[in-house]
Amino acid sequence: MKQLVILVLCIAGYGSISAQDVFQSELFAAETVLKYRSELELSETQVSTIKEIYNDNISLFNSTKWDLDAMQVDLNKLISESKVDEKTALAAMDKISAMEQKLKSQRLKMLIKIKNELTPNQQSKLKELRKDDDISTFKLTTPISKDPRIVLRGGSSKDGKTPMYVIIDQKGEKKLVNGEAQKGLLGISPDNIESVNIIKGKAATTAYGKDGKNGVVVIKLKQ
Repeated sequence: MKQLVILVLCIAGYGSISAQDVFQSELFAAETVLKYRSELELSETQVSTIKEIYNDNISLFNSTKWDLDAMQVDLNKLISESKVDEKTALAAMDKISAMEQKLKSQRLKMLIKIKNELTPNQQSKLKELRKDDDISTFKLTTPISKDPRIVLRGGSSKDGKTPMYVIIDQKGEKKLVNGEAQKGLLGISPDNIESVNIIKGKAATTAYGKDGKNGVVVIKLKQ
C-alpha cells in the first residue's frame, strides 16, 4: 500500500522537475516583480498591467487547483481501501495528470505575460536583484499566490523518531513535542504560514536542547 502511494506521488510530480531550473531563472512571479518595482523603475502602466494579469488569472487558477485537490482526495480514498481497484485508481490518476497539466499551462501563460511586460534591461536587473527566498519556492505548479499547497501532519518517521515542531507567531514560540504535534498543527491554515525551516543535527540541539535531537521543524506564521 505504501509503495502504491509513493508511486502515485512520484507520477504526479514528474514533469515539473526537468523544466524547473529554466523556470526559476527565466520567469518571474508577480510578487517578485512588484516587490522590486522601484529598483526596476517600472512605469505606472507596467505596474497596472502586471496587477491586471495577476487578477485575471487568479480566479481561474484557484478554481482549477480546487478541482485538482478534490480529485486527489478521491484518489487517496481509493488507494486506502484494503483491496484497491486498480483500473479505477489508474483512471483517477489519469484525470489528475490532465488537471495538473492544465494547471501548469495556466500558470505558464500568466508568467509569460508578466515577463513580456518587462524590458530586456528590467529582466536582467531583476535576475540580479532577487534573492534566494524569491525563487526558493518558485515552481511551475505552485499557486499563483506563491504559497504552495501544504498538508501539515505531525507524526513519527519510519524509524520512530519524532521531530520537534516550533510554531512562531506574534506571541512568541510554541514548542510541540511527541504527541503534541498532531494536535497543535491541526489548527494552522497553510495560508497563514510565512515560512517553514528545518534544523538538523548539532544546530538543532544547540538551539533547542535534547528535544531537538531528532530535528526541529520551525513554522513561522504571518503576523
